[in-house]
Amino acid sequence: ENYIKEAKAGFYFDKTDSSSFVANHARMILSLLAYNLVSFLKQLLPAAQVGLLVDTLRLRLFKIAGKVVHSGRKIQLKLSSHHVYRNLFYQLLARIQALS
Repeated sequence: ENYIKEAKAGFYFDKTDSSSFVANHARMILSLLAYNLVSFLKQLLPAAQVGLLVDTLRLRLFKIAGKVVHSGRKIQLKLSSHHVYRNLFYQLLARIQALS
């Protein structure tokens, strides 16, 4: 039941903007893809952070001031030095890199 509430509140799974079935179906598939991605990220989070809601994860991990820098053959992401949840972001990034 909580999974359904999270899908509706965090991913707007129940929202149908279009009168077209195909457009609404495509929106639902994208919502499910986002839900699965966040569920995967929750499994990689440290134990203290596992119960976070989607809005909180979005705020802590995805709403980060940064700049993409191209130099030579590298593409780097330069994050703000004032980002409060920098350690959480890098912990999650290290766990994702350890998977491969």
